[in-house]
Amino acid sequence: MKNISIALLAIVAGTSCAHAETFSGPFIGAQISRDAYEVKAEGTDIGIAALDLDGLSGNGIGGGLYVGYDYALSNSLFFGVEANANYSGASISASLDDGTNSVSGKIRARESFGLSGRLGAMIADNTALYARGGWQSTKFKASAFDGVDSYGTKTMQDALVYGAGLETRIGAQTSIRVEYLIEDYGSAGLNKDLGANGIRVDNNKLSLGISWRY
Repeated sequence: MKNISIALLAIVAGTSCAHAETFSGPFIGAQISRDAYEVKAEGTDIGIAALDLDGLSGNGIGGGLYVGYDYALSNSLFFGVEANANYSGASISASLDDGTNSVSGKIRARESFGLSGRLGAMIADNTALYARGGWQSTKFKASAFDGVDSYGTKTMQDALVYGAGLETRIGAQTSIRVEYLIEDYGSAGLNKDLGANGIRVDNNKLSLGISWRY
């Protein structure tokens, strides 16, 4: 009986060790995403009127690469750090006409770079649920036309990133993951070169990624 107990403990210990190491070590990956930007403005002075927007949105497909490292903290918990580079095709257009003057504009999101950390918990032998938090910097291109003159500006804006994901191993070195993240750009000031401020930008990002571990 004692030998059987020792053998069972050894099997459990071996399983626990493998369980903990499922997401441990360096990895690289590629992802595709659906970016859903929302723009809000409260009393933003654009010259001909005070602009109030709530729920102005624009969608686009994006993609990118990421690289990181995961550390096993216990039999079921791990912590990871990750850097990414992405490109987005999302854009938002709007126009305003008071009967005398009119203005139209567009905001486009382009390349972005970020750094984040994640804390995960194993929910099955090969699957983990995790929370992510970090920082993202995105280039935005803003343009406006008032019927006579055209204006444009490019700016890099920083965002607080937070969300959650699910990752599962599908092979000895491969895993797939699904993430939902919010990129909160706060008061982005995208129109600062046009003499106005107070635009708030958020991105609700859903992505699918594939990772290779080595």
